[in-house]
Amino acid sequence: MSRGIKRTAIIFAAALLGIAGTYGYFSDTLKVTNHIALGDVNIGLQEYEKKGGTEVAYENPKTILPGAVLSKIPRITNYAMPCWIRARILFENNSPESEGLDEAMISGFTKNWVKRGEYYYYTQILKKRESVDFFQTVTIPASWTETHTDQRLGITVQAEAIQASNFQPDFSAMSPWGNQKIQKCVHEQDGTSVCKPEKTKLSVEFSGEAHKLMAVPGDFFSNMGTAMPGDIFEDTVAVSNTTKNEAEIFFRTSVEGQTDRQISLLKGIRLTVYLNEERVYRGTLDSPGLEKNHSLGVYQANQKGNLKFVLEIPEKWDNTYALQKAAVHWIFSVSETEEKENTENRQGTDARSSEAMAKDTGGREASSVKTGDQTGTEWYLLILLGSGILILAVVIRRKRRRRL
Repeated sequence: MSRGIKRTAIIFAAALLGIAGTYGYFSDTLKVTNHIALGDVNIGLQEYEKKGGTEVAYENPKTILPGAVLSKIPRITNYAMPCWIRARILFENNSPESEGLDEAMISGFTKNWVKRGEYYYYTQILKKRESVDFFQTVTIPASWTETHTDQRLGITVQAEAIQASNFQPDFSAMSPWGNQKIQKCVHEQDGTSVCKPEKTKLSVEFSGEAHKLMAVPGDFFSNMGTAMPGDIFEDTVAVSNTTKNEAEIFFRTSVEGQTDRQISLLKGIRLTVYLNEERVYRGTLDSPGLEKNHSLGVYQANQKGNLKFVLEIPEKWDNTYALQKAAVHWIFSVSETEEKENTENRQGTDARSSEAMAKDTGGREASSVKTGDQTGTEWYLLILLGSGILILAVVIRRKRRRRL
């Protein structure tokens, strides 16, 4: 009778373990840190002169005589993002009663310069590291006499630039740049800037080979390069499940580690996110509406989808935002249920899955692989309790028979 009760208990325990070993639960998380950087407009102005066919730096002051032709070459160089440039000439004269220098005495303007109002506008975009000469010579009138003796004269060239991105001057107008406010440049000392790299395909894959989430590249904003006011940038992330099991993929964002100034920058940039052409978010880049996990859908084996995003840089941003940088974390996580072939044969796979889940630091709680149907352990407890009650009933019934 005792052996019979033990055999019954073992049968129920084995049945319970058999059910629990049928399915496995797996999750993984990856973080993609996206960097955004605002560009700068940075030009330089140097002056040169020709001496014996050789070009040297321009020297001041000079003693001039009537009829002299001075070599004076103002050269404008662009050190940063592509830009439009303009320049004007300011004259100095310490003897207002005597004739001074004027624009009629200046010659050798290079092509593509047009005069509008007090400015000369260059009608071509000046690219990074490109230079252009403004004019070449200054001619002193031969008619000047002793009345100009000891007169001090000066020529000052003032050059200004505005971004080429999202701006098109109207050279037929009297003011080709409109009423744009000119501000002092804010730039790095070496005048370097980051240009847009060759476009890279973006992807998030739940890999069947590695059995984990994988992202290419590590920065989804890398194709954007350096942003300028008014830029609109869009790209698409290919989302796929290459495992043999059904998996649900989630998405959230985080600005953890950013300063108040960086968050302020992110709050100014508009972000729109589409999943398979359906809009799932529109707001600012700091993404307060995406702080919690949002499902990107349940993906069957080898199923693919597209996550499209659009970034809009405000047109009204000025030099106060030049060279500012910030980052936003995009966090993807996956939840997979896979059917087990055999509990004993899959111990090695379970151990690998457990190790992967221990690295889960995203929006989902880290956990190890759990055996058992996803309906929960409640059913197993009920089965175990039912088996105990049945065994107890058998014992009570047999005891009663003994008493009889």
